[in-house]
Amino acid sequence: MAVSKDDINGLKTKLLDARTALVTMLGESDKTKQTQCRATVKKLTDETLALLPQLIEKAKGTNVEAKLKDMKTAWDIFRDTRDNEVISNYFAGKVAEAKAVGGGIQKERFAKISSMVDEILTMT
Repeated sequence: MAVSKDDINGLKTKLLDARTALVTMLGESDKTKQTQCRATVKKLTDETLALLPQLIEKAKGTNVEAKLKDMKTAWDIFRDTRDNEVISNYFAGKVAEAKAVGGGIQKERFAKISSMVDEILTMT
């Protein structure tokens, strides 16, 4: 079974919703809402981690497979930095550092990932 536009749109939605929750968290002063945003990011990350191998398998032997693998590599770097630098620094009280990374290199990385997903959409 080939990867469909719906599959890729589902992935795109998870990525965008996780990014939105992160940005919301970075601007939130209420601790309860911060924790809720963090939980949303984790939930969507777990869903994405489960979804990507399924999509790659469905795309096996096609050009989409290689693009999905490239996108996953970029997302893994983004995710690791987000989790280990942005979120960790934020909850350690290093808000300025978290925002600098989140609004700097992470913003660029997410734009690249979004562009990759959009390209994959044109291939399905």
